[in-house]
Amino acid sequence: MKKLYLLIVLLCLFKTYGQEPIQEAYVTKTYVNVDDEWTVMNFSKIIDIWSNRTGQLKISNAEFLKELSGGKANMLENSAYITAEFGSQIQTKSKTDKNGLVNLTYEGKLVFKTHDGTYAPNAVVVFIINQADVIGLKILNKENRKEMAVDLEVKS
Repeated sequence: MKKLYLLIVLLCLFKTYGQEPIQEAYVTKTYVNVDDEWTVMNFSKIIDIWSNRTGQLKISNAEFLKELSGGKANMLENSAYITAEFGSQIQTKSKTDKNGLVNLTYEGKLVFKTHDGTYAPNAVVVFIINQADVIGLKILNKENRKEMAVDLEVKS
């Protein structure tokens, strides 16, 4: 009985402390890649991002997501249909640059939840990490080749 109790306690500790915490941030600057040139793009509302170093990502802003989907994800502001989540992600690359920033590349599905259903293109997301914080993202929608990048400010 003692062994069973110990096993249950260990499993609970592993589940609680073994997971990477989710970081909440907002976008300070947004860029779109048009003809291999990065251009600053502004949106009317704040873009909220929940992410971590293990490839979890959730984006909340209807205008940004509609742009990223090329208009295929009919998002509605002020409704439940303003988020997209990155799922089935697999890490494909890890690189550390001269400044100590870590770039983790993941491939997976970016699932847009719309009032018409879902739109789920294959996507590549690069998480730019400084120490423990995700400070930027590059997102490529492989279906329409739309590429966007964002600078992040961690909410405290």
